[in-house]
Amino acid sequence: MRGMTVLLAGIILLTACGSTGTGTDAASPNRAALLAKGADAQENKDLAALRSATEKFHKIEVAAQAGWNEQVPPGCFTSPDGSMGYHFRNLANVGTLDPSAPQFVMYEPQKDGSMRLVGVEFIALGAPTDTPPVLFGQNFQWNSTFGIWALHVWAWRENPSGLYANWNPKVSCQYATNVVAMAHH
Repeated sequence: MRGMTVLLAGIILLTACGSTGTGTDAASPNRAALLAKGADAQENKDLAALRSATEKFHKIEVAAQAGWNEQVPPGCFTSPDGSMGYHFRNLANVGTLDPSAPQFVMYEPQKDGSMRLVGVEFIALGAPTDTPPVLFGQNFQWNSTFGIWALHVWAWRENPSGLYANWNPKVSCQYATNVVAMAHH
């Protein structure tokens, strides 16, 4: 029964995200890579809700009009483990843990000056001694640099390090105008 539930959830997610395309353009990443391995039905439902809610943000202007209009902190984040890109915050979402309302959308700068939506970040306020918040069946990680709990979801760019890894080696800050190099995040 569990196998059937996971299969059904995967089909629902693929349907919600669109099952056509090769996965090579900016708006159509490799769908199979974006499914969480071993995910349960709730996780896949939440991932589908996230992708549905953020799909329109491939155009950064649309994200800005919807409230993700503040680059915080400034700069394209990179590390030896990969990059995250630029983070744009929606202040109205801070304090919520809704899979369809991330606090940040993340963009990778492109050679032509455009921005490519690659993922989102959820944050939660608290102390390092608190029980980590959970979304998508994943524990948030304490970020000592910014004093918050954080969870990245690479909903729009395949990440060989994992769907929920902090850094993505496929994301680059090569064309950024302001780069912030970090040891970790």
